[in-house]
Amino acid sequence: MEVKLKDLVPAATNTVNTTFIVVDKAPRPAHANAHGREETCPSLVADETAAVHFLLWGTECDAFESGDIVRLTSGIFSYHRGNNLFLRAGKRGRMEKVGEFTMMFVETPNMSEVRWGPDPGDPRKMVQEAVVSPYSQVFKPLH
Repeated sequence: MEVKLKDLVPAATNTVNTTFIVVDKAPRPAHANAHGREETCPSLVADETAAVHFLLWGTECDAFESGDIVRLTSGIFSYHRGNNLFLRAGKRGRMEKVGEFTMMFVETPNMSEVRWGPDPGDPRKMVQEAVVSPYSQVFKPLH
């Protein structure tokens, strides 16, 4: 079942199936792979309901560009390197380009800019506590 980006909730499982457009992508770092880690490229993706920071890994950095419409299967929305929330394919997920440039999208809310906390009714689940910023603090709004 496909989920809309506005319905993303952080979790430690690869259960996110969704389709989005790549709105912006950070340039490849000049010191790529200098510390033996696989290279990552942050990007901003969106659908008609919300936006989110997306982390491209390794060869994905070259495979996807702004304007690409991508279907993600078995993705994960979780914290990466501290307090940064990213949607990503992870080791079990799969990304497939399914089109270009023809998808309606919004830049707000940005689900990566939401502060999450444990659900008082079920501490295994997360709930929204506050909106840190309506727009991405990494990528400037297009408008």
